[in-house]
Amino acid sequence: MDWKTFGGGLAFTLSAFAHAQSSVTLYGVIDDGLTYVNNQQGHSVYRMDDSISQGDRFGLRGAEDLGGRLKAIFNLENGFNPNTGALRQGGLEFGRQAYVGLQSDAYGTLRLGRTYDQMTTTLIQYHPGYWSGIYAFNIGDNDRISGNWLNNAISYTSPNLRGLTFNAQYSLNSLGAPSNGYGPAYSLSASYANGPFSIGAATTSIHDYAVTPGSSLGVANFLGAAVDFSSQTVVVNRYRTAGIGASYSFGTFGVSGLYSNTRYETATNAQTLQSIDAVAHYSVRPDIVIAGGYDYSRMSGYRWNEFSAVVDYLLSKRTDVYVTANYDKASGGARAVLVTLPSSSTEKQLALRIGIRHKF
Repeated sequence: MDWKTFGGGLAFTLSAFAHAQSSVTLYGVIDDGLTYVNNQQGHSVYRMDDSISQGDRFGLRGAEDLGGRLKAIFNLENGFNPNTGALRQGGLEFGRQAYVGLQSDAYGTLRLGRTYDQMTTTLIQYHPGYWSGIYAFNIGDNDRISGNWLNNAISYTSPNLRGLTFNAQYSLNSLGAPSNGYGPAYSLSASYANGPFSIGAATTSIHDYAVTPGSSLGVANFLGAAVDFSSQTVVVNRYRTAGIGASYSFGTFGVSGLYSNTRYETATNAQTLQSIDAVAHYSVRPDIVIAGGYDYSRMSGYRWNEFSAVVDYLLSKRTDVYVTANYDKASGGARAVLVTLPSSSTEKQLALRIGIRHKF
């Protein structure tokens, strides 16, 4: 017997078997571009801004077939700044996602680790920011719809039950754990899709939650106390946000709507932020998409009206260039502030952007 041939054949067989049983996918997104802001803390500026249309990321996801329609799964995903090479999410190595779990066709999926809460995974598809980027999300993204995470989380997703899906998450966080910054939390959602129609509802509740009302909301008073317009932090005993959204597609034309309600509570006071969003999108042709959105938010005597628009040109299935416009008008004494940008020195802020995105 030719042992070299036998050994090579055995190695090939084992390799093929392993390949058939498991898979690992390398993937990522790079989004970068130039943004003009008419008022950033009193000055007009040009910014090289990244992660606007979609968050820059580099990740590995994998699955192993365990038999009986059961799989082991994992996902490791980091965020980065392509202009400097720095890590996002506070310098975490896998700040966007880091989990391991089991997936069953019959019983659903269980994940353990850091992952998005349900305000993001269930509701982002109904928001204008889904089409025109991070600047378009509700004031300060205080309803967490643009993308926020839960650490130390146990997450369950039900199987698809004739279009109906449920999700439940619980975060075993504590202020004593390193780099957590908030207490125990839970997030729940339910969604239904049938042909061109979909609807979803979600809620997230977090104890000992830190907010920056001056810089993220542009307000001078929060929960009955004066705050400055810097990144001054206020920790609330309980933060709770909830939302419901729906969409309908008419082929190349589609519409979506969303309502969210966010409540901040301390031992002596409470305040509620409400937002209503609407967006329409149209595929002019297979490689050109346009969308326009409107957000209205209110909290106590403060009001915000934001308009967004995007023209997206697909150079290929994985590369596109886009132009966006976002305008925020505040009232009631608040300053305008588009999400991720430093606040305006007045009640108005405009951002015009041209960018490029590549997916791999």
